[in-house]
Amino acid sequence: MSDKQRQRQMYANLKQKHVGIGNQDTSKEEWLANVKRDTYYSLLAHSSLLEYTTMARNQSQQGPNHTKKQMKWELLNKMGHSGDQQ
Repeated sequence: MSDKQRQRQMYANLKQKHVGIGNQDTSKEEWLANVKRDTYYSLLAHSSLLEYTTMARNQSQQGPNHTKKQMKWELLNKMGHSGDQQ
């Protein structure tokens, strides 16, 4: 099997495994929505990233501090609306 065919096979396997990368019919907006949704999920799923994001948000805002629970809620809402223009 040539290297070119092996590369095509590996790429096809990766595309099946990671649906979010899209295909030739995926629009730019759909791809961006997938990337946003994946990023928000990653922030939610990793406790240390969630804590870091909460602390960074609290330092940049003038007003009441967010808790991790409030930040989770905000990220969940953003995940639900990631296809919308924000």
